[in-house]
Amino acid sequence: MLKKIIAVLLIISTVSMIGCRKEDTQVQTNETPMAEQRTVKIAYKESGGNEAMTQWMNAAKAEFETLYPNVTVELSANRSSDADYNVKTSLILKSDTTVDVVHVDSFLVPALVGSGYLAPIPTNEWAEYDEQFAGNVKEGMKIDGNTYAISTSTDTRGLFYNKTVFEKAGITEPFEPKNWTDILETVKKLHDAGIAYPIWMNGSKAQGEGTTMQTFQMLLSGTNDWIIEGEKWVAKAPGITDSLKFIQTLHEMGIYDNTELATMLDARSWLVLNEKMPQGVEIGILLDGNWKGNDFKGFEDSINVTPMPKQAGGGFTSMSGGWTLGISSLSENKDLAFDFIKVATNKSNMITLSNVSGDMNPRRDVAADPAYIKGGFFRAAMTPYAEFTRFRPGNELYPGVSIEIQAVVESVITGQMTAYEAAEEYAMRIKNLVGDGNWIEK
Repeated sequence: MLKKIIAVLLIISTVSMIGCRKEDTQVQTNETPMAEQRTVKIAYKESGGNEAMTQWMNAAKAEFETLYPNVTVELSANRSSDADYNVKTSLILKSDTTVDVVHVDSFLVPALVGSGYLAPIPTNEWAEYDEQFAGNVKEGMKIDGNTYAISTSTDTRGLFYNKTVFEKAGITEPFEPKNWTDILETVKKLHDAGIAYPIWMNGSKAQGEGTTMQTFQMLLSGTNDWIIEGEKWVAKAPGITDSLKFIQTLHEMGIYDNTELATMLDARSWLVLNEKMPQGVEIGILLDGNWKGNDFKGFEDSINVTPMPKQAGGGFTSMSGGWTLGISSLSENKDLAFDFIKVATNKSNMITLSNVSGDMNPRRDVAADPAYIKGGFFRAAMTPYAEFTRFRPGNELYPGVSIEIQAVVESVITGQMTAYEAAEEYAMRIKNLVGDGNWIEK
């Protein structure tokens, strides 16, 4: 048991970075007899000054208690940091039999399942889940054929681009790259036009998980390879080398001088980015997440976004995180816990959540709702990316693997190593990190 707790805490350490009418809910009510008054307890993380999660939970509670008059919903809000809350989540799921539904960071779901802390959710009994929740978001919460968490919010990543800069460089809009070659050709045109940052992206150890997830994994997920297959880490594969080659090509173009590179790779580079991107002068393309749209409000006429293409074309890719609702394996009210999740994540309550939190929603019908679309141009534009997105591995060794990824990416973008050299270095480090029998080469 101790090893299981340690595994969960290791993953936690890398995480730095709504009512409606009764007939609309599609929930089958199973009202309990008067003698069977029951309580369903919900533990969730609150964040932000507007108490967005609490507004959502109160809406779900009111609707649920109307549908189930003999059931009381007890809400338990936690206002700690992400890291502290995630530690508390593992402890709650380990021993607290009074908690039924838990608000869980999607990143932690595989580890919590591996520790036996989350119960499978019978989504096969819930037609709306299959019909309305984005495809790859559903797959990301499935382990060994069972669903263990229901996504309540998500995020995606893509390519923002500045139309003013593109016009200056004589590049026709819209920017719709179909493969990596299209991106690199556009970057070269921007560089030739004198743009200081033809493409801006994370690439240093100082930028931590942003380098791993938003740069390297965005590239690798567009190849035929991935960093893990089953329980074995991929130490060497063509996709790993090719992802590093993309970064090497940028270095060889000479698109950044030393000062520009240092600025872009600084841990607080986002402050400079938020100032420069809307100016329409120095940054052409930005590889980043949908939340950047909040920083670009008011500049929708000059900044647009497009999905990241796969290496050789044939589709697009993205990376995602987000929050979920899961059922504690210790819950004595798993039936009611499931029904509460269905109510909390129905269309009406999810619209409420998205409106008060500003988060991206995984439901297709919410994404098509006028209120959701009006709530944020970039969020609405990037929500469909959830259909082809991927999630980080929940394996307990991932934090160490992520650090090795950051190191090799930095070595290539700064010209210290070629892609081939960095790939060989990565393979050696991964083999040492995960141990014999836990890695493969392709």
